Amino acid sequence: MSKIYQENLGYRLLYIPVKLAFNFFFRQIEVRGMDNIPRHEPVIFAPNHQTGLMDPLAVLFTRDNSPVVFMARADMFKSKVLASLLRFLKIMPVFRIRDGYENLGKNEARFNEAKEVLLVSRNLCLMPEGNHGDQHRLRPLVKGLFRIAFSAEEALKDGTHVRIVPVGIDHSHFQHAGSDLVVTYGQPIKVEDYLATYTENQAIGMNGIKADLAEKLSPLMQDIRSEVNYDLVYWLSCLSTPAWLAVQAENKGVSKARTAAGRRFDARRELGLLLDEIVAAESPLVKEWEALMVRIRQLPGYPMEVTEWLEHTPSFFKGLIYVLLTPVFLPGLLLNAPSWLLSRFICRRIKDKQMHNTINFLLGFFFNVLLYTLTAIVLGWLLSYTVALTIGLIGLIGGYGLLTERWRQHLRAPLLRLKYRYGARRQLVENAKTDYFWLKQSVSKWLKSR
Repeated sequence: MSKIYQENLGYRLLYIPVKLAFNFFFRQIEVRGMDNIPRHEPVIFAPNHQTGLMDPLAVLFTRDNSPVVFMARADMFKSKVLASLLRFLKIMPVFRIRDGYENLGKNEARFNEAKEVLLVSRNLCLMPEGNHGDQHRLRPLVKGLFRIAFSAEEALKDGTHVRIVPVGIDHSHFQHAGSDLVVTYGQPIKVEDYLATYTENQAIGMNGIKADLAEKLSPLMQDIRSEVNYDLVYWLSCLSTPAWLAVQAENKGVSKARTAAGRRFDARRELGLLLDEIVAAESPLVKEWEALMVRIRQLPGYPMEVTEWLEHTPSFFKGLIYVLLTPVFLPGLLLNAPSWLLSRFICRRIKDKQMHNTINFLLGFFFNVLLYTLTAIVLGWLLSYTVALTIGLIGLIGGYGLLTERWRQHLRAPLLRLKYRYGARRQLVENAKTDYFWLKQSVSKWLKSR
């Protein structure tokens, strides 16, 4: 059996279209800190983990095109067919206590294989939190990643050293297409700095490097520390983002972000830190803001979506564009509809909402590739195309399908606003906008007074 880190033609052929689909799945993607990734040493990428497959794909597709070997929970490998597919995708299992004590012994073989990946200077990725969570918070780190790092560091003899690169991943929302994605690669951790301590006392060495990774990872993400008041802090950080950006612009603050997605993330992250403090201090302002949020939170959508809704200013030009382009994309909407309907049907039956965007992406990709191919074959046969022209037609239909998906993402907000233009729903929106106006004014005043 070939080594899991070895490249093959099938993997490379799949890589290109999946990366293209991944880029279209998000509204905006900003990548930071690429210079922090070592080029000629074995690397373990250590990202925070808030969704299913989309976090590993974020690490895979936002760097150079070199492959990454991943480790995932063992229950995904129960089916032999799925296990073979996952290995083809360079994913290998790691067993947890919940998988049964009798299976923990199998980890030794997997850890040795992971160590081998590092010994040949390939890239490895493990989620240091162990599983995905449903909040913008860094959870306690588990020790599997560090065991592999120390084992490989001890085995390296040629002057190279293992580096652990913290990766902050932020989704503006977790559960459907069209969110913003910000990926930040932090300063690498030198495993050799902890090796002597680890050799002398494993527990102290392990705790030291775990604390170092947590300290370096936290600033790369939105890390809301308040557990009791998490929802309050997160909603406030989202609703206060426009006020933060306006105050920054007024003060002529310089932003390092290259995109609107990056600027919104920076605002949310900084606001999360400030709001954690003011909520913990039980400031009277918090009670005022909490009261203003009651009617705002009755609107449907994720916090950042609601914020953008309340900030929206009607535009005749944009409305005209929507009207003119909808007929252009209508056939694509009909073509993509089966995968959307199937995704919604499946997601409604899956309680873990953090897996919904993974299901949407995988079904959207594989189901639509099959559908586009069959459509091209039928059209090619009807038009008496050659094989070469039919293959080209598959590419054209696929590109049209991707553009249609992007168009559908743009339509989501206008259609929701249209749904709430009449009757009691309209009054709900008007009430929310009034409260949001006063909330924004109060937050702006607070930010300026700091």
